[in-house]
Amino acid sequence: MTRTTLDSSATRTVAGLPLATIAGALAVVALVAAAFGLVVAGGAYAPGLPGLPDPGPIVGWGNPMLRVLTDLAGVATVGWLLAATILDPSGKDGVVSKSGRRDLKRATAFAVAWAVLALLQMFFELANVLGLPLSEAATPDVVSTYATEIPATRALLVMAVLATVVAIGAVATSTTGAAGAWLLVAIAATSLPALAGHSAGLGDHALAMTAGVAHSVAAVVWMGGLIALGAHAARRDLPLQRPVQRFSTIALVAIILLAASGFANAYTRLDAPSQLFTTGYGQVLLLKTGLIVGLAMLGWVLRQRVISTLGKASRAAVFARIAGLELLIMSVAIGLGVALASSPTPRVQVDLPSYGESLLGFAYPPAPTFANVAGGFHLDPLFFTASLIAGALYLAGVVRLVRRGDHWPVLRTASWLAGLAVIIWCTNSGVALYAQVSVGMHMLQHMTITMLGPIFLVMGAPATLALRALKPSHGNERGPREWLVWFLHSWITRILTNPFYVFFVYVIGLYGLYMTPLFGWLMGSHIGHVAMQVHFIASGYLFYWVLIGIDPRPKPLPYWGRLLLLLMALSVHGFFAVALMMGTSPMAVEWYGIVRPEWVTDPLKDTLNGGQVAWGLSEIPSLIVLIAIAVQWSRSDDREATRNDRQAERDDDAELRAYNERLSAMTQHDQRPPRSGR
Repeated sequence: MTRTTLDSSATRTVAGLPLATIAGALAVVALVAAAFGLVVAGGAYAPGLPGLPDPGPIVGWGNPMLRVLTDLAGVATVGWLLAATILDPSGKDGVVSKSGRRDLKRATAFAVAWAVLALLQMFFELANVLGLPLSEAATPDVVSTYATEIPATRALLVMAVLATVVAIGAVATSTTGAAGAWLLVAIAATSLPALAGHSAGLGDHALAMTAGVAHSVAAVVWMGGLIALGAHAARRDLPLQRPVQRFSTIALVAIILLAASGFANAYTRLDAPSQLFTTGYGQVLLLKTGLIVGLAMLGWVLRQRVISTLGKASRAAVFARIAGLELLIMSVAIGLGVALASSPTPRVQVDLPSYGESLLGFAYPPAPTFANVAGGFHLDPLFFTASLIAGALYLAGVVRLVRRGDHWPVLRTASWLAGLAVIIWCTNSGVALYAQVSVGMHMLQHMTITMLGPIFLVMGAPATLALRALKPSHGNERGPREWLVWFLHSWITRILTNPFYVFFVYVIGLYGLYMTPLFGWLMGSHIGHVAMQVHFIASGYLFYWVLIGIDPRPKPLPYWGRLLLLLMALSVHGFFAVALMMGTSPMAVEWYGIVRPEWVTDPLKDTLNGGQVAWGLSEIPSLIVLIAIAVQWSRSDDREATRNDRQAERDDDAELRAYNERLSAMTQHDQRPPRSGR
């Protein structure tokens, strides 16, 4: 067997050119595209009118150019982490391979550059927002006063911190599990600017922010994977067939996500489809869309040809050319995307009648009725889409089992779908609107989404279904099934399913949220509101997973311990409800005091109603869980008795006979006459 050894110069070059040269060329292409897009879309720098603040051309042009470089550094970091985690061959026992270790070092280098560029862009963004020259905006007094108050600069500061953490973590990582964790952190960091851009000020801010984050994540993963695969193909330092197959699946998902989120972005930024052709913003958007669609079709067709028809000798060279062309087009698309993010949107904002309605982004709902609260539809794109995807994946797993001839209980499928239906109702029906203006309605939403929906989700046993439906990978490779097995047996899951941790998050978290200013602060932003709902679902799922979960977990709690945990949670939850009902001041007046419709005549009474809802709605889910624990305990005893009976049949009741013989020996010993003393 011949082993190919790569010298240090070979690992730093692609097709005879240094990696730094190619990275610089892509950066130049993206910068030129950004400048072109800014001019066409109307976001180019123009001197301010006399007497108005003007940061100057260095800041005006430098800020979007720095954003291009920051985005490219983030994309490269994600790409190398993606390669080390998923695309590269896996080492033994979850340890990264040699190629994975090299890619982690590259990720570290780009993460350092990413952190520096994000921090530098923060100063430029601060100068741009305040209308100050860079020399004045970068002073300690200005930075300490405004950097954490402006959403855009705060996002960049957090991005720089996360990039630094990723750089430190990547260089110290030796397992694919840890590399996957840093990959998730890096992807989250790249999405931060989308949370502070145009979407924050649009009327459809929920759709705009969700679409913006989804668009950013899809683009970063797609282009990052291309960077890593293209570099490996040009250096020919690893076999390409399996990495290309895996990336093709990732790229397909990213393309679908890009298309859907791009359509949603256009909807939230344009008043009419005609503005795609009549405005510079729309024309740049069309150009970017055309590039991405053409790139997707080109890449998919050519990659399939590389995988299926070409031999090993020519596969790497052809794929390197394909990746180079794709990266060139994607660099142009990134530059145009930065131009769009830095340009004013054609959509005209419609002012709502009151300040509270402007904060909400919609008009106050009418006085609540059963039909208004239980019915209606107000799209929350994140939870609606996530629930549909979760349902589709679950049904796909069931179909695979049925086609294979295996059995899957119908009640588990019905339970999973019922749990998703509860989540969709809580986040997309009328109660989701009323929860933002009424404490009582918020408690109705909270108790339902925390205490009822997760019960059905846990009883659906999604992890057990996935373990049976997913095919195992070959050798040391980690596919979806191996990653799931790793997670279920990892230290993360041991902590998440620890009864003390679950009790703290599920119950004690109520007091930390509602008895402090945190509740009002989180309600004041869409991100905070989403974070709260995610916490409600996750904490409820963990709690009921420990109590009645069917899926495997590291250390199952005995049934008497589950009953004790349930009773403790119920009592502490009851004290919380009583505390709300005995309150003497309204809850979260910093939010609900501002977004107050006319039908909320007494805020204190609204808070007391919330306490009554918290008290009443905790009874039914607790009763369901109590019955489930009792049934599982009874079945466990029956199974234990059946196992004992079978064991007795196999060994002719050896255990019982040994026990009886021991009792007989003890009886004979007791009946023995005592010895007479001398």
